[in-house]
Amino acid sequence: MKKILYSILFFNVITISLAQESKNEFEVKYRRSSLYSVMIDQPTLPYAGEIKKNFENSPIPDKFNNHNLSKRIYDLGELPTDGSDSPVLSAIARDIVAKWFNRSSKGGFNMNLIKERGFYDASALDVVKAQASKRGLDLLADAGEELIGKTFVLINEFKYTDKAEVAEKTSGWLNAIGTIADYAGASNVSTVTTLTSAGATVAGKGYIVKTNAHLYQLVWDEETAAIFYNDYWADDKTITPAKKKAFDESTIFKLKYIGTDTSWSDIQSTVFTSKSDEQLIERATVKAIDRVIVKLQKNHDQFKTKTPLYTVDPLTAKVGLKEGITKKSTFDVLEQVEDENGKTQYVKVGVVKVDSKYPIWDNTYGAQEENPNSTVDRTYFKKVSGKDFFPGMLLVQKKGK
Repeated sequence: MKKILYSILFFNVITISLAQESKNEFEVKYRRSSLYSVMIDQPTLPYAGEIKKNFENSPIPDKFNNHNLSKRIYDLGELPTDGSDSPVLSAIARDIVAKWFNRSSKGGFNMNLIKERGFYDASALDVVKAQASKRGLDLLADAGEELIGKTFVLINEFKYTDKAEVAEKTSGWLNAIGTIADYAGASNVSTVTTLTSAGATVAGKGYIVKTNAHLYQLVWDEETAAIFYNDYWADDKTITPAKKKAFDESTIFKLKYIGTDTSWSDIQSTVFTSKSDEQLIERATVKAIDRVIVKLQKNHDQFKTKTPLYTVDPLTAKVGLKEGITKKSTFDVLEQVEDENGKTQYVKVGVVKVDSKYPIWDNTYGAQEENPNSTVDRTYFKKVSGKDFFPGMLLVQKKGK
């Protein structure tokens, strides 16, 4: 029989504690997907150094675990951008697995990171003991499905355009629309018209950033997991040179191509701004990444993140404009259950939509600086269907909404 996960939770999958400011507010710890974000270096671009620095310092969205590896910048042509496989992608997949299992310089592995991100009991994931029982094997499988297999790699290609340069080269709205659409990769003429009009009237200071993002997912299936635990697994006390070498030279780990999407960000500023070009580029970079992630999530269900209900009376969640929320956004409400094998499942128990009586939280990069007097720190929802909702239930945006 399935066990419902509310405030009494198996293996500490979700930890809920009352927040101080309200009896209805809860701090929820939940399992997130993990993200490794890289960019293709194009040294001939203007401000190439600033672009790389800003990318490396840009935050991973907080709905993901940060699974960045030490290398974030790849040379042009080093990574495929057409969905094809390559030895470099296999090596990246191996390094992602090594990070999941906290590999040491000796070559040994441990489960510390998986326990931390999965909220497992410290003794539940002893690999040697787990392999000796069905319950233990089910726990390892659950960790694989819930955590390791939900690791994504995002390969970003950027194209920057100085709007002042565009304005100088254009005469009239029609020419400007064509030029900016070409530079930005924009497909919405009304949006581009607004952009062009605004840019022309303030002498066009600011940047347009076009982002092509290629999404991959780590393959962690039964076969891969079995080979890893049987052939490569050892801790620092039991590691041998042969096992260390076997993992170092392994080519079994793979990334599968999910899809590619394009987005763009316009950072507008007047000629009297106090912001430097470098600061404008920083904002453009971060916002472009956030927007293309939103687009990928809307088009690819496996990349969607879950968001816990922040309060239940009223219904609120810590999501906003950064996640692409609009007045029309609709979410499924999911309840977590444990099946008879100890694996986590998500059951739909209702639907909510954005409550248009309240403003949507502007949590985009730099919003607090741009609107320092704003007190909005959450987005409000209203129930469309379902019975009572409880703390710990998770929201997942419906496809295309």
